[in-house]
Amino acid sequence: MSPFRIHRDPGASARRPLRRALAALMATSLGLLPITAAQAQSFLGRSAPKGLVLPSERPASPEIRQTRPARPVADVPVVQASAPIPQRPLPSVAENLRLIGEESSLQWSVYLTEAQVRERVRFRIGYLAAISVMPESSFITTSVNDTVIGRAQINAPGAVKIIEFDIPEGVLKPGYNAIHLSGVQRHRVDCSLQATFELWTQIDPSWTGLILPPGTGSVASLRDLAAIPPNEQGIVPIRIVLGGRPNPASFERIIRAAQQLALVGRFSQAVVEFGPFIPGPAGLNLVVGTAEELRAVPGLDASGGTALSFQPATESRAATLVVTGQSSDDLDAGLASLKRRDGSDGLVGSPQGLRVLALARGVPVRGGETIGLDTLGVQNREFSGRLFRSGFDLTLPADFVPADYAKIGLAIAGGYAPGLEVGAQIVVDINGRNAASIPLPKAAGDRLRGEPIALGLDLWRPGRNHVDITALLPSEADRTCDTANPSDDHKRFLFLNSSTVKVPQLARALRVPDLAATATGALPYTLADKRPRLVVPTPDRDTMAAAATIAVRLAIAADRVIDFALSAERPVDRDAPAIIVAPARALDPALLRNIGIDPDRLRKIWQGRAEAPPASPGSEGERATGLAAATDGMSLDRLRNNVPPACTLPAASARVAALSSERPRSGYRTRNDAVEIATAWDAALRPTPSLTDQISNAAGEIGTAAQSAFEGAVGWAKGQIKDPPIEVHSRASLVVGQGVDGESLNSVVTVFTAPNAALLQASVACLSTPALWGKLQGRVAVLDANDGTISTYDANRTRLLETEPRGFGNLRLVFAGWLSMNPSIYVLVLFAAAIALGLSTNAVLRDVGRANAAGRAAPRPDAAGDDADKKDMRS
Repeated sequence: MSPFRIHRDPGASARRPLRRALAALMATSLGLLPITAAQAQSFLGRSAPKGLVLPSERPASPEIRQTRPARPVADVPVVQASAPIPQRPLPSVAENLRLIGEESSLQWSVYLTEAQVRERVRFRIGYLAAISVMPESSFITTSVNDTVIGRAQINAPGAVKIIEFDIPEGVLKPGYNAIHLSGVQRHRVDCSLQATFELWTQIDPSWTGLILPPGTGSVASLRDLAAIPPNEQGIVPIRIVLGGRPNPASFERIIRAAQQLALVGRFSQAVVEFGPFIPGPAGLNLVVGTAEELRAVPGLDASGGTALSFQPATESRAATLVVTGQSSDDLDAGLASLKRRDGSDGLVGSPQGLRVLALARGVPVRGGETIGLDTLGVQNREFSGRLFRSGFDLTLPADFVPADYAKIGLAIAGGYAPGLEVGAQIVVDINGRNAASIPLPKAAGDRLRGEPIALGLDLWRPGRNHVDITALLPSEADRTCDTANPSDDHKRFLFLNSSTVKVPQLARALRVPDLAATATGALPYTLADKRPRLVVPTPDRDTMAAAATIAVRLAIAADRVIDFALSAERPVDRDAPAIIVAPARALDPALLRNIGIDPDRLRKIWQGRAEAPPASPGSEGERATGLAAATDGMSLDRLRNNVPPACTLPAASARVAALSSERPRSGYRTRNDAVEIATAWDAALRPTPSLTDQISNAAGEIGTAAQSAFEGAVGWAKGQIKDPPIEVHSRASLVVGQGVDGESLNSVVTVFTAPNAALLQASVACLSTPALWGKLQGRVAVLDANDGTISTYDANRTRLLETEPRGFGNLRLVFAGWLSMNPSIYVLVLFAAAIALGLSTNAVLRDVGRANAAGRAAPRPDAAGDDADKKDMRS
């Protein structure tokens, strides 16, 4: 008999139905719980999952909407789920998504349809703040069309925090609307001037945007093409769906169609890719082909009979634009009907939204203007902190010659309060480089009445230029730091938008090589007599996507469609400027040397990444989603490091190979080692040299040193003219270079290259970010698409090519600019002019005036008689 006995309860069978009923009731209650919070909490970045603090379930007032802390989910990886309500992300802007310092702001221009503005719309913000930000005195304020919709404390040092504000009825307008975020931040423990650099709040674009009711986020017609929503990175993906194997002429038509789409929709960042239809709401599908070709496209209904048709987005597919016909002429006619509406009905929206849209490209100037800062979007401000920041963008012509032949005058109007310490000053930076500084010396304060600050033209570049105005305002009161009771009532600085910028006449010519002119106005590709060439030696899917993205980005910069001629190689006759897009191993080594890159060194650096990453199981499905699902959000590390959202690379297939000096294996001696050993033995066995040998050796050493010094001087002189080779670091993922192999615009070539095709596509998508694209300048730019850093290298040898009819005024400015860019030649010209002036003066004055005493050394014939007569008279 077993020692263990089972005792049965007589009432257990009676209680079993009750237990089953309780379990069913509990399961039903769990099933009825709202899952909104769980869905919103799910968030997974490219690296580690990050914490998330959700907003309160209670509706917030329009003035202040606080958030209820939730338990962060930073330790448990979760699966990315969709947002509880359809979200309209914000488009890319030409600024970093970071509120920095004590006061800062960001602004967007967002297009909404008439159906969308009639709905109840909310605005969501996801942000991460520095740990040094004090919540009690730090606030983020949101306004739409200059109407404040909410204000909340900044309190998110360890996790992304989500806050939402209701947009009152009537604030949004059909068309473009201005969204403005401003932040006021104070330090927790430090009141010094240096502590202000530790204050930042990073906006997470994947959680920031407009919240629209279900079913209202789609675009119904081409008229509202600008309302196509971007993805979480701020990119509008344009997916090219092919029906077969198109020929080069078909690809050229597709690239023109993608450019026209980006211009009509006024997309700030558009990336082209090839594949099946985009499944999500973000982006746009583009199908171009004859009716016969489109029969091979699965799931496409092109039976409407029109050459140009627009299909709104559905639950399973993004909006689709179809261009079709019976022949290529029908396709061209369909593209011709896709035009941007200009004039009085071309732009609609609120005045604030249209103003922000115009300022997004910078205010263009031609030269000879005086512009008020109010025109540039600067507001009057009274500032009570320690580090004042303001700025504006000024767009110079793409063929502007940047050289020190004139000055731009900045006249600041405002004032500063008494009590500032020594060191208070105003600093002006242009494109991140210090341009000028003026002290604020008076202890009793003073008014600034527009005294001009000279800013040399050599600090500017073609295209968009960002000017930062910073006022350092240290005070003795900062030494007594009372963070518990901060006093912000005392105003230290006044900045008025009546300040002006006076631009002189500008020299107009295309300086090559210079990537800034290409990135700004697509020069010289918009000036060529013949169609510019887009050369793709290896036309695979990724490389063609990168080439099409570059073409679209240049069209956005030039504000016009560029009719590229597609080819697999560049013609020998160099009849048109060219853009070459290919992995490094597919390029001609001579072409790399032309842009200043050592091909052997570049291939050695990239040899570990030359192969594309291997395809993992299920990766085809991932690639099918493309940019629409390229990221599930940004990790905390990427937010803290202010990495551009579009900068993310596919996994590397091999370890990155870095250059290092090779050492011989032990047991073997190189030839140089053997020579050194033999020389040492000869020196040890050689007898003591005589005095004659010592003198001879000394003379030889002196001659060798003199020859070495002469060769060094010659090398230095050549180095001042010759461009040094570019050192590409091992983390580089994209190299952009420009070279010139002739004397005309047709000889300009621009190269985009990367280790492989996959990295080429991803790096070009990163580079197309407006904040990074505007940094292209010089002859070579090297991009690390892991973090969005760009290194640029200027050219020592440049050429100036004519871009407009000749005129004396412009020729004078161009010549002055050329001399300022070549100071050694300028000195030689001055030296030669001085010598010529001396020689000519000597030749002219040689026979003018009285002869000197040396010229009267020979006595006249009657000199002796005159001397005798004078002696008799004295006697």
